[in-house]
Amino acid sequence: MSADKAFVKVTWLDAQDDGRTWVSAEDIQSFTEQQCGVTSWGWLVGSTKTYVTIAADYIKDGVYGRVTKIPRKMIVKIDEYEQE
Repeated sequence: MSADKAFVKVTWLDAQDDGRTWVSAEDIQSFTEQQCGVTSWGWLVGSTKTYVTIAADYIKDGVYGRVTKIPRKMIVKIDEYEQE
């Protein structure tokens, strides 16, 4: 495991596309009220004032996979977990 990096769970709100071409005003109102909550797990590999970057996979020698950069303004909560 990547012992030098924290393992975190990031709870955040994402943008969302309705996915349909034509929708009624009523459907738009319902869609507008929905939230697209996301939970992402991974090693904390980067952090700036604007973004938190996590990697879901770790191979060895500093090689990571499925790297995701999440805007801080979209983050609801970050929980850190102990590694065994």
